[in-house]
Amino acid sequence: MRLDIRLHFEFGARLPAQALKDIPILLEEANQGILKKGCPKGKEEEASEVKEWRVEGANLFLRILSGRYVRAHHAVKRIRNFLSENMGKKYKTGIRKVFIDRFEIQYELDREPEKEITLPFVQKIEIRSNTAYLELENLPEDLLESGIDRLLDLLEDKIKRQSYGGKAEHWEILWESPQREPIWTGDPTQEMIKRGWVVRYLPGIWYHSFTSSKIMRTIEQICLEELLSPIGFQEVIIPKVTPFNIWLKTGHMPGSAPSIFYISQPKSWDPEFWEDLSDHVKITGEIPMKLLAEKIKEPLGGACYAQCPPLYSIFERQLLDEDDMPLKFFDRSGPSYRYEAGGLHGIERDTEFHRIELVWFGSKEQALQIKDQIMEKYKHIFNEIMELEWRTAWVTPWYMAQTGEKGVEEAKEKGTIDFEGWLPWRGNRKESEWLEFQNLTVAGTKFSDAFKFKIRPGKEVWTGCSGIGLERWMSVFLSQKGLDPKNWPESFRGYLSSLPKEPKTLKL
Repeated sequence: MRLDIRLHFEFGARLPAQALKDIPILLEEANQGILKKGCPKGKEEEASEVKEWRVEGANLFLRILSGRYVRAHHAVKRIRNFLSENMGKKYKTGIRKVFIDRFEIQYELDREPEKEITLPFVQKIEIRSNTAYLELENLPEDLLESGIDRLLDLLEDKIKRQSYGGKAEHWEILWESPQREPIWTGDPTQEMIKRGWVVRYLPGIWYHSFTSSKIMRTIEQICLEELLSPIGFQEVIIPKVTPFNIWLKTGHMPGSAPSIFYISQPKSWDPEFWEDLSDHVKITGEIPMKLLAEKIKEPLGGACYAQCPPLYSIFERQLLDEDDMPLKFFDRSGPSYRYEAGGLHGIERDTEFHRIELVWFGSKEQALQIKDQIMEKYKHIFNEIMELEWRTAWVTPWYMAQTGEKGVEEAKEKGTIDFEGWLPWRGNRKESEWLEFQNLTVAGTKFSDAFKFKIRPGKEVWTGCSGIGLERWMSVFLSQKGLDPKNWPESFRGYLSSLPKEPKTLKL
Protein backbone atom coordinates (compact mmCIF):
# COMPACT_ATOMS: atom_id res chain seq x y z
CA MET A 1 0.00 0.00 0.00
CA ARG A 2 1.21 3.47 -0.84
CA LEU A 3 -0.69 6.65 0.09
CA ASP A 4 0.13 10.11 -1.22
CA ILE A 5 -1.87 13.11 0.03
CA ARG A 6 -1.46 16.72 -1.14
CA LEU A 7 -3.40 19.15 1.05
CA HIS A 8 -3.32 22.62 2.50
CA PHE A 9 -4.29 24.16 5.82
CA GLU A 10 -5.95 27.57 5.74
CA PHE A 11 -4.96 29.69 8.74
CA GLY A 12 -7.00 32.55 10.08
CA ALA A 13 -4.34 35.09 9.02
CA ARG A 14 -1.24 35.38 6.89
CA LEU A 15 1.65 33.53 8.52
CA PRO A 16 4.48 35.83 9.72
CA ALA A 17 8.10 35.42 8.69
CA GLN A 18 9.06 33.83 12.03
CA ALA A 19 6.49 31.08 11.42
CA LEU A 20 8.33 30.11 8.27
CA LYS A 21 11.33 29.30 10.43
CA ASP A 22 9.30 27.31 12.96
CA ILE A 23 7.32 25.21 10.48
CA PRO A 24 10.17 22.96 9.24
CA ILE A 25 11.25 22.32 12.84
CA LEU A 26 7.69 21.40 13.87
CA LEU A 27 7.16 19.18 10.84
CA GLU A 28 10.38 17.27 11.49
CA GLU A 29 9.33 16.83 15.11
CA ALA A 30 6.01 15.46 13.88
CA ASN A 31 7.76 13.10 11.45
CA GLN A 32 9.86 11.63 14.24
CA GLY A 33 7.14 11.69 16.90
CA ILE A 34 3.38 11.75 16.44
CA LEU A 35 3.49 10.28 12.93
CA LYS A 36 5.37 7.23 14.18
CA LYS A 37 3.20 6.67 17.26
CA GLY A 38 1.38 3.34 17.07
CA CYS A 39 3.54 1.98 14.25
CA PRO A 40 4.84 -1.59 14.87
CA LYS A 41 8.51 -1.78 15.71
CA GLY A 42 10.60 -2.29 12.61
CA LYS A 43 7.87 -0.92 10.32
CA GLU A 44 8.65 2.78 10.77
CA GLU A 45 9.29 3.19 7.04
CA GLU A 46 5.59 2.36 6.52
CA ALA A 47 4.43 5.26 8.72
CA SER A 48 3.40 8.71 7.53
CA GLU A 49 5.97 11.36 6.75
CA VAL A 50 5.67 14.95 5.56
CA LYS A 51 7.81 15.09 2.42
CA GLU A 52 7.13 18.57 1.06
CA TRP A 53 5.81 21.88 2.37
CA ARG A 54 5.40 25.47 1.32
CA VAL A 55 3.58 28.59 2.52
CA GLU A 56 1.48 30.91 0.38
CA GLY A 57 -0.11 33.73 2.35
CA ALA A 58 -2.37 32.14 4.96
CA ASN A 59 -2.07 28.66 3.46
CA LEU A 60 0.34 25.88 4.40
CA PHE A 61 0.68 23.29 1.63
CA LEU A 62 1.84 19.77 2.58
CA ARG A 63 2.54 16.45 0.91
CA ILE A 64 2.26 13.39 3.14
CA LEU A 65 3.37 9.89 2.12
CA SER A 66 2.78 6.63 3.96
CA GLY A 67 2.53 2.90 3.70
CA ARG A 68 0.15 0.68 5.63
CA TYR A 69 0.81 1.97 9.16
CA VAL A 70 -0.23 5.40 10.51
CA ARG A 71 -1.82 5.98 7.14
CA ALA A 72 -1.52 9.37 5.48
CA HIS A 73 -5.22 10.19 5.80
CA HIS A 74 -5.02 9.52 9.54
CA ALA A 75 -1.89 11.67 9.80
CA VAL A 76 -3.76 14.78 8.63
CA LYS A 77 -5.69 15.14 11.89
CA ARG A 78 -2.58 14.51 13.96
CA ILE A 79 -0.64 17.22 12.16
CA ARG A 80 -3.52 19.67 12.30
CA ASN A 81 -3.84 19.27 16.08
CA PHE A 82 -0.07 19.42 16.54
CA LEU A 83 0.35 22.62 14.52
CA SER A 84 -2.70 24.25 16.08
CA GLU A 85 -1.36 23.60 19.56
CA ASN A 86 2.18 24.82 18.80
CA MET A 87 1.39 27.79 16.56
CA GLY A 88 -1.95 28.99 17.87
CA LYS A 89 -0.74 30.60 21.07
CA LYS A 90 2.48 31.97 19.61
CA TYR A 91 1.04 33.54 16.48
CA LYS A 92 -2.59 34.05 17.58
CA THR A 93 -3.92 32.22 14.56
CA GLY A 94 -5.37 28.78 14.08
CA ILE A 95 -6.23 26.44 11.24
CA ARG A 96 -9.70 27.31 9.95
CA LYS A 97 -10.10 24.76 7.18
CA VAL A 98 -8.44 21.71 5.68
CA PHE A 99 -8.48 21.15 1.92
CA ILE A 100 -7.54 17.74 0.50
CA ASP A 101 -6.35 18.76 -2.96
CA ARG A 102 -5.28 15.38 -4.29
CA PHE A 103 -5.05 11.87 -2.89
CA GLU A 104 -3.34 9.02 -4.77
CA ILE A 105 -3.63 5.45 -3.49
CA GLN A 106 -1.80 2.28 -4.52
CA TYR A 107 -3.60 -0.70 -3.02
CA GLU A 108 -2.70 -4.38 -3.44
CA LEU A 109 -5.58 -6.74 -4.25
CA ASP A 110 -6.05 -10.48 -3.74
CA ARG A 111 -7.49 -10.72 -7.24
CA GLU A 112 -8.27 -8.48 -10.18
CA PRO A 113 -11.91 -7.52 -10.83
CA GLU A 114 -13.79 -9.24 -13.61
CA LYS A 115 -15.35 -6.01 -14.82
CA GLU A 116 -15.05 -2.26 -14.32
CA ILE A 117 -15.30 -0.95 -10.75
CA THR A 118 -16.71 2.44 -9.77
CA LEU A 119 -16.33 4.08 -6.36
CA PRO A 120 -17.70 7.33 -4.92
CA PHE A 121 -15.26 10.25 -4.59
CA VAL A 122 -12.78 8.49 -6.92
CA GLN A 123 -12.05 10.24 -10.20
CA LYS A 124 -9.92 7.49 -11.69
CA ILE A 125 -9.36 3.80 -11.04
CA GLU A 126 -6.71 1.80 -12.84
CA ILE A 127 -5.83 -1.80 -11.98
CA ARG A 128 -2.54 -3.35 -13.07
CA SER A 129 -1.01 -6.62 -11.88
CA ASN A 130 -3.33 -6.96 -8.86
CA THR A 131 -2.65 -3.38 -7.76
CA ALA A 132 -5.35 -0.69 -7.78
CA TYR A 133 -4.31 2.90 -8.50
CA LEU A 134 -6.91 5.38 -7.26
CA GLU A 135 -7.00 9.14 -7.78
CA LEU A 136 -9.21 11.36 -5.61
CA GLU A 137 -9.51 15.13 -5.64
CA ASN A 138 -11.11 17.83 -3.48
CA LEU A 139 -12.19 15.45 -0.75
CA PRO A 140 -14.23 16.63 2.24
CA GLU A 141 -12.16 16.58 5.42
CA ASP A 142 -14.68 14.47 7.33
CA LEU A 143 -14.14 11.61 4.87
CA LEU A 144 -10.54 11.09 5.99
CA GLU A 145 -10.92 9.66 9.47
CA SER A 146 -12.80 6.49 8.55
CA GLY A 147 -14.20 7.06 5.07
CA ILE A 148 -11.01 6.18 3.18
CA ASP A 149 -10.64 2.87 5.00
CA ARG A 150 -14.31 2.13 4.24
CA LEU A 151 -13.71 3.03 0.61
CA LEU A 152 -10.89 0.49 0.38
CA ASP A 153 -13.08 -2.11 2.09
CA LEU A 154 -15.79 -1.35 -0.46
CA LEU A 155 -13.31 -1.87 -3.29
CA GLU A 156 -12.45 -5.31 -1.94
CA ASP A 157 -16.10 -6.15 -1.35
CA LYS A 158 -17.07 -5.28 -4.92
CA ILE A 159 -14.30 -7.45 -6.33
CA LYS A 160 -15.26 -10.36 -4.09
CA ARG A 161 -18.90 -10.06 -5.16
CA GLN A 162 -17.84 -10.26 -8.82
CA SER A 163 -15.90 -13.45 -8.16
CA TYR A 164 -19.08 -14.99 -6.81
CA GLY A 165 -20.87 -14.51 -10.09
CA GLY A 166 -22.78 -11.51 -8.83
CA LYS A 167 -24.56 -13.56 -6.17
CA ALA A 168 -24.81 -12.26 -2.64
CA GLU A 169 -24.85 -15.69 -1.03
CA HIS A 170 -23.89 -19.35 -1.26
CA TRP A 171 -26.52 -22.06 -1.31
CA GLU A 172 -26.28 -25.61 0.03
CA ILE A 173 -29.12 -28.10 0.15
CA LEU A 174 -30.03 -29.30 3.65
CA TRP A 175 -33.17 -31.40 3.38
CA GLU A 176 -35.77 -32.41 0.79
CA SER A 177 -39.32 -33.60 1.30
CA PRO A 178 -40.64 -36.66 -0.51
CA GLN A 179 -41.67 -35.97 -4.08
CA ARG A 180 -45.39 -35.44 -4.57
CA GLU A 181 -47.24 -35.51 -7.83
CA PRO A 182 -48.83 -32.11 -8.50
CA ILE A 183 -52.59 -31.87 -9.00
CA TRP A 184 -52.05 -29.56 -11.96
CA THR A 185 -49.30 -27.61 -13.71
CA GLY A 186 -51.03 -24.29 -14.34
CA ASP A 187 -49.94 -20.82 -13.30
CA PRO A 188 -52.18 -19.95 -10.33
CA THR A 189 -51.91 -16.19 -10.84
CA GLN A 190 -53.38 -16.30 -14.34
CA GLU A 191 -56.23 -18.57 -13.23
CA MET A 192 -56.92 -16.40 -10.17
CA ILE A 193 -57.17 -13.34 -12.40
CA LYS A 194 -59.69 -15.13 -14.65
CA ARG A 195 -61.80 -16.09 -11.64
CA GLY A 196 -61.66 -12.61 -10.11
CA TRP A 197 -59.77 -13.74 -7.02
CA VAL A 198 -57.06 -11.12 -7.58
CA VAL A 199 -56.85 -7.92 -9.63
CA ARG A 200 -53.57 -6.32 -10.67
CA TYR A 201 -53.69 -2.87 -9.09
CA LEU A 202 -50.17 -1.54 -9.73
CA PRO A 203 -46.98 -3.38 -10.73
CA GLY A 204 -46.46 -5.91 -7.96
CA ILE A 205 -49.50 -4.72 -5.99
CA TRP A 206 -52.73 -6.72 -5.99
CA TYR A 207 -56.30 -6.43 -4.85
CA HIS A 208 -57.18 -9.69 -3.11
CA SER A 209 -60.87 -10.46 -3.31
CA PHE A 210 -62.92 -12.76 -1.05
CA THR A 211 -61.27 -16.05 -2.04
CA SER A 212 -57.62 -15.02 -2.13
CA SER A 213 -58.04 -13.16 1.15
CA LYS A 214 -59.73 -16.18 2.71
CA ILE A 215 -56.89 -18.50 1.71
CA MET A 216 -54.24 -16.16 3.14
CA ARG A 217 -56.19 -15.71 6.38
CA THR A 218 -56.47 -19.49 6.61
CA ILE A 219 -52.70 -19.80 6.27
CA GLU A 220 -52.39 -17.17 8.99
CA GLN A 221 -54.76 -19.15 11.23
CA ILE A 222 -52.74 -22.33 10.69
CA CYS A 223 -49.58 -20.50 11.71
CA LEU A 224 -51.24 -19.07 14.81
CA GLU A 225 -52.63 -22.40 15.97
CA GLU A 226 -49.87 -24.76 14.90
CA LEU A 227 -46.75 -22.64 15.39
CA LEU A 228 -47.02 -19.30 17.20
CA SER A 229 -49.27 -20.24 20.08
CA PRO A 230 -47.63 -23.59 20.93
CA ILE A 231 -44.14 -22.04 21.05
CA GLY A 232 -45.33 -19.00 22.99
CA PHE A 233 -44.94 -16.09 20.58
CA GLN A 234 -46.88 -12.95 21.54
CA GLU A 235 -48.24 -10.33 19.18
CA VAL A 236 -46.87 -6.79 18.91
CA ILE A 237 -47.56 -3.98 16.46
CA ILE A 238 -44.31 -2.73 14.95
CA PRO A 239 -44.13 0.67 13.17
CA LYS A 240 -44.15 0.39 9.39
CA VAL A 241 -41.96 3.43 8.66
CA THR A 242 -38.24 2.88 9.18
CA PRO A 243 -35.90 5.88 9.57
CA PHE A 244 -32.54 5.77 7.83
CA ASN A 245 -30.55 5.69 11.08
CA ILE A 246 -32.09 2.30 11.90
CA TRP A 247 -31.29 0.85 8.47
CA LEU A 248 -27.72 2.10 8.77
CA LYS A 249 -27.33 0.00 11.90
CA THR A 250 -28.98 -3.12 10.50
CA GLY A 251 -27.14 -2.87 7.17
CA HIS A 252 -30.26 -2.47 5.01
CA MET A 253 -28.67 0.80 3.90
CA PRO A 254 -26.84 0.67 1.61
CA GLY A 255 -27.42 -3.03 0.98
CA SER A 256 -31.12 -2.83 0.11
CA ALA A 257 -31.20 0.74 -1.22
CA PRO A 258 -32.43 -0.23 -4.74
CA SER A 259 -35.42 -2.10 -3.29
CA ILE A 260 -36.75 0.44 -0.78
CA PHE A 261 -39.89 2.55 -1.12
CA TYR A 262 -38.86 5.94 0.25
CA ILE A 263 -41.13 8.15 2.37
CA SER A 264 -41.08 11.95 2.49
CA GLN A 265 -43.07 14.39 4.60
CA PRO A 266 -44.63 17.67 3.44
CA LYS A 267 -42.52 20.76 4.10
CA SER A 268 -45.55 22.49 5.58
CA TRP A 269 -49.12 21.73 6.60
CA ASP A 270 -50.20 25.33 5.86
CA PRO A 271 -52.92 25.28 3.13
CA GLU A 272 -51.50 28.51 1.68
CA PHE A 273 -48.19 26.74 1.04
CA TRP A 274 -50.10 24.21 -1.08
CA GLU A 275 -52.45 26.70 -2.75
CA ASP A 276 -50.59 26.93 -6.09
CA LEU A 277 -50.50 23.15 -6.44
CA SER A 278 -54.17 22.90 -5.49
CA ASP A 279 -55.09 25.56 -8.06
CA HIS A 280 -53.13 23.78 -10.76
CA VAL A 281 -54.96 20.50 -10.10
CA LYS A 282 -58.37 22.23 -10.13
CA ILE A 283 -57.68 23.85 -13.49
CA THR A 284 -55.79 21.09 -15.33
CA GLY A 285 -57.06 17.98 -13.60
CA GLU A 286 -53.43 16.86 -13.34
CA ILE A 287 -50.87 16.83 -10.54
CA PRO A 288 -47.77 18.98 -11.31
CA MET A 289 -45.08 16.54 -10.21
CA LYS A 290 -42.17 19.00 -10.32
CA LEU A 291 -44.07 21.43 -8.13
CA LEU A 292 -45.02 18.59 -5.79
CA ALA A 293 -41.36 17.60 -5.47
CA GLU A 294 -40.55 21.14 -4.30
CA LYS A 295 -43.08 20.88 -1.50
CA ILE A 296 -41.87 17.69 0.19
CA LYS A 297 -38.87 17.15 2.40
CA GLU A 298 -35.97 14.83 1.74
CA PRO A 299 -36.90 11.21 2.54
CA LEU A 300 -36.84 10.46 6.26
CA GLY A 301 -36.71 6.72 5.68
CA GLY A 302 -38.76 4.11 3.93
CA ALA A 303 -41.83 1.94 4.05
CA CYS A 304 -41.49 -1.38 5.84
CA TYR A 305 -38.89 -3.51 4.04
CA ALA A 306 -38.62 -6.03 6.88
CA GLN A 307 -40.63 -5.77 10.06
CA CYS A 308 -37.85 -6.48 12.56
CA PRO A 309 -35.46 -3.44 12.33
CA PRO A 310 -37.77 -0.99 14.16
CA LEU A 311 -38.26 -3.60 16.88
CA TYR A 312 -34.53 -3.77 17.55
CA SER A 313 -34.43 0.01 17.88
CA ILE A 314 -37.11 -0.08 20.60
CA PHE A 315 -34.63 -1.93 22.82
CA GLU A 316 -31.63 0.26 21.99
CA ARG A 317 -29.28 0.64 24.99
CA GLN A 318 -31.62 -1.40 27.20
CA LEU A 319 -30.74 -4.01 29.80
CA LEU A 320 -33.21 -6.90 29.58
CA ASP A 321 -34.15 -8.93 32.64
CA GLU A 322 -32.81 -12.47 32.47
CA ASP A 323 -36.06 -13.71 34.04
CA ASP A 324 -37.96 -12.43 30.95
CA MET A 325 -35.82 -14.38 28.51
CA PRO A 326 -36.46 -15.56 25.93
CA LEU A 327 -38.66 -12.89 24.39
CA LYS A 328 -40.81 -14.07 21.46
CA PHE A 329 -42.57 -11.50 19.26
CA PHE A 330 -44.69 -11.68 16.15
CA ASP A 331 -46.11 -8.89 14.00
CA ARG A 332 -48.82 -9.12 11.31
CA SER A 333 -50.09 -5.55 11.45
CA GLY A 334 -49.39 -4.28 7.96
CA PRO A 335 -47.85 -4.82 4.54
CA SER A 336 -44.20 -4.75 3.59
CA TYR A 337 -42.80 -3.12 0.44
CA ARG A 338 -39.92 -4.04 -1.83
CA TYR A 339 -39.26 -2.64 -5.27
CA GLU A 340 -38.73 -5.73 -7.43
CA ALA A 341 -38.83 -4.17 -10.92
CA GLY A 342 -37.80 -6.83 -13.47
CA GLY A 343 -38.39 -9.67 -11.03
CA LEU A 344 -42.17 -9.26 -11.02
CA HIS A 345 -44.48 -11.90 -12.45
CA GLY A 346 -47.48 -12.84 -10.34
CA ILE A 347 -48.53 -13.21 -6.72
CA GLU A 348 -45.33 -15.12 -5.93
CA ARG A 349 -43.19 -11.97 -6.17
CA ASP A 350 -44.80 -8.68 -5.15
CA THR A 351 -43.79 -5.15 -4.27
CA GLU A 352 -46.54 -5.05 -1.62
CA PHE A 353 -46.89 -8.25 0.38
CA HIS A 354 -48.18 -9.50 3.70
CA ARG A 355 -46.14 -11.35 6.28
CA ILE A 356 -46.13 -12.62 9.81
CA GLU A 357 -42.72 -11.72 11.20
CA LEU A 358 -41.32 -13.82 14.05
CA VAL A 359 -38.52 -12.31 16.16
CA TRP A 360 -36.93 -13.75 19.26
CA PHE A 361 -34.33 -12.58 21.83
CA GLY A 362 -32.43 -14.73 24.30
CA SER A 363 -29.18 -16.38 25.21
CA LYS A 364 -27.34 -18.29 22.52
CA GLU A 365 -28.78 -21.56 23.79
CA GLN A 366 -32.32 -20.16 23.88
CA ALA A 367 -32.08 -18.66 20.40
CA LEU A 368 -30.91 -21.95 18.90
CA GLN A 369 -33.55 -23.93 20.78
CA ILE A 370 -36.31 -21.67 19.44
CA LYS A 371 -34.91 -22.07 15.92
CA ASP A 372 -35.17 -25.85 16.27
CA GLN A 373 -38.73 -25.60 17.60
CA ILE A 374 -39.78 -23.38 14.68
CA MET A 375 -38.16 -25.75 12.18
CA GLU A 376 -40.15 -28.66 13.55
CA LYS A 377 -43.42 -26.69 13.36
CA TYR A 378 -42.73 -25.63 9.76
CA LYS A 379 -42.00 -29.25 8.86
CA HIS A 380 -45.28 -30.34 10.45
CA ILE A 381 -47.31 -27.69 8.59
CA PHE A 382 -45.68 -28.24 5.18
CA ASN A 383 -45.65 -32.04 5.35
CA GLU A 384 -48.82 -32.94 7.22
CA ILE A 385 -51.24 -30.04 6.69
CA MET A 386 -50.36 -28.55 3.31
CA GLU A 387 -48.59 -31.68 1.94
CA LEU A 388 -46.10 -29.68 -0.08
CA GLU A 389 -43.03 -30.70 -2.01
CA TRP A 390 -40.33 -28.48 -0.55
CA ARG A 391 -36.73 -28.34 0.55
CA THR A 392 -34.43 -26.35 2.81
CA ALA A 393 -31.08 -24.83 1.93
CA TRP A 394 -28.40 -23.20 4.01
CA VAL A 395 -27.69 -19.70 2.74
CA THR A 396 -24.21 -18.48 3.58
CA PRO A 397 -23.73 -14.75 2.94
CA TRP A 398 -20.75 -14.15 0.68
CA TYR A 399 -18.95 -12.12 3.38
CA MET A 400 -19.11 -15.15 5.72
CA ALA A 401 -17.69 -17.34 3.00
CA GLN A 402 -14.78 -14.95 2.54
CA THR A 403 -13.88 -15.24 6.22
CA GLY A 404 -13.89 -19.02 6.11
CA GLU A 405 -17.49 -19.68 7.15
CA LYS A 406 -18.28 -21.49 3.95
CA GLY A 407 -21.39 -23.42 4.68
CA VAL A 408 -23.18 -25.93 6.80
CA GLU A 409 -20.13 -27.52 8.41
CA GLU A 410 -18.50 -24.25 9.44
CA ALA A 411 -21.60 -22.14 10.16
CA LYS A 412 -24.25 -24.34 11.79
CA GLU A 413 -25.36 -21.85 14.40
CA LYS A 414 -25.65 -18.48 12.64
CA GLY A 415 -26.98 -17.77 9.19
CA THR A 416 -30.13 -18.24 7.15
CA ILE A 417 -32.13 -21.28 6.13
CA ASP A 418 -34.27 -20.83 3.02
CA PHE A 419 -37.38 -22.90 2.41
CA GLU A 420 -38.08 -23.50 -1.27
CA GLY A 421 -41.18 -24.90 -2.94
CA TRP A 422 -41.46 -26.47 -6.37
CA LEU A 423 -43.73 -24.60 -8.81
CA PRO A 424 -44.71 -27.19 -11.44
CA TRP A 425 -45.77 -24.51 -13.92
CA ARG A 426 -42.15 -23.35 -14.11
CA GLY A 427 -40.91 -26.75 -15.31
CA ASN A 428 -39.52 -30.01 -13.98
CA ARG A 429 -38.03 -30.38 -10.51
CA LYS A 430 -34.38 -30.52 -11.53
CA GLU A 431 -34.17 -27.71 -14.07
CA SER A 432 -36.76 -25.14 -12.97
CA GLU A 433 -36.27 -22.41 -10.40
CA TRP A 434 -37.93 -23.20 -7.08
CA LEU A 435 -39.59 -20.41 -5.12
CA GLU A 436 -38.09 -19.26 -1.82
CA PHE A 437 -41.31 -19.01 0.18
CA GLN A 438 -39.99 -18.97 3.73
CA ASN A 439 -36.77 -18.29 5.63
CA LEU A 440 -35.36 -18.54 9.11
CA THR A 441 -32.33 -16.61 10.37
CA VAL A 442 -30.27 -16.75 13.53
CA ALA A 443 -28.29 -13.50 13.54
CA GLY A 444 -26.22 -14.11 16.65
CA THR A 445 -25.33 -10.78 18.27
CA LYS A 446 -25.35 -8.80 15.01
CA PHE A 447 -28.39 -6.69 15.93
CA SER A 448 -27.98 -6.62 19.70
CA ASP A 449 -24.44 -5.31 19.14
CA ALA A 450 -25.67 -2.74 16.63
CA PHE A 451 -28.34 -1.42 19.02
CA LYS A 452 -26.37 -2.15 22.21
CA PHE A 453 -28.89 -4.11 24.23
CA LYS A 454 -27.91 -6.89 26.62
CA ILE A 455 -29.31 -9.24 29.23
CA ARG A 456 -28.68 -8.10 32.78
CA PRO A 457 -25.95 -8.34 34.11
CA GLY A 458 -24.33 -7.64 30.75
CA LYS A 459 -24.79 -10.98 29.00
CA GLU A 460 -24.95 -10.96 25.21
CA VAL A 461 -28.29 -11.27 23.40
CA TRP A 462 -28.76 -13.53 20.41
CA THR A 463 -31.63 -12.77 18.05
CA GLY A 464 -33.47 -14.66 15.36
CA CYS A 465 -36.21 -13.88 12.87
CA SER A 466 -38.43 -15.68 10.39
CA GLY A 467 -40.82 -14.10 7.91
CA ILE A 468 -43.97 -15.97 6.86
CA GLY A 469 -45.00 -14.58 3.47
CA LEU A 470 -48.71 -15.26 3.02
CA GLU A 471 -48.73 -14.65 -0.74
CA ARG A 472 -45.77 -16.98 -1.24
CA TRP A 473 -47.21 -19.77 0.88
CA MET A 474 -50.43 -19.44 -1.10
CA SER A 475 -48.54 -19.47 -4.40
CA VAL A 476 -46.67 -22.69 -3.60
CA PHE A 477 -49.81 -24.38 -2.27
CA LEU A 478 -52.00 -23.47 -5.26
CA SER A 479 -49.22 -24.26 -7.74
CA GLN A 480 -49.06 -27.84 -6.44
CA LYS A 481 -52.67 -28.44 -5.33
CA GLY A 482 -54.68 -26.40 -7.80
CA LEU A 483 -57.60 -24.05 -7.14
CA ASP A 484 -60.31 -26.62 -6.45
CA PRO A 485 -60.73 -27.35 -2.70
CA LYS A 486 -61.85 -30.89 -3.54
CA ASN A 487 -58.26 -31.66 -4.49
CA TRP A 488 -56.70 -30.10 -1.41
CA PRO A 489 -55.28 -32.20 1.46
CA GLU A 490 -57.89 -33.24 3.98
CA SER A 491 -55.90 -31.66 6.82
CA PHE A 492 -55.92 -28.28 5.02
CA ARG A 493 -59.62 -28.60 4.24
CA GLY A 494 -60.14 -28.97 7.98
CA TYR A 495 -59.26 -25.28 8.11
CA LEU A 496 -60.88 -24.26 4.80
CA SER A 497 -63.39 -26.64 3.22
CA SER A 498 -65.23 -24.25 0.88
CA LEU A 499 -64.56 -20.97 -0.86
CA PRO A 500 -66.62 -17.78 -0.81
CA LYS A 501 -68.64 -16.72 -3.85
CA GLU A 502 -67.03 -13.94 -5.85
CA PRO A 503 -69.12 -11.01 -7.16
CA LYS A 504 -69.93 -11.08 -10.86
CA THR A 505 -68.86 -8.07 -12.90
CA LEU A 506 -69.14 -6.94 -16.52
CA LYS A 507 -67.00 -4.40 -18.35
CA LEU A 508 -68.84 -1.14 -19.14
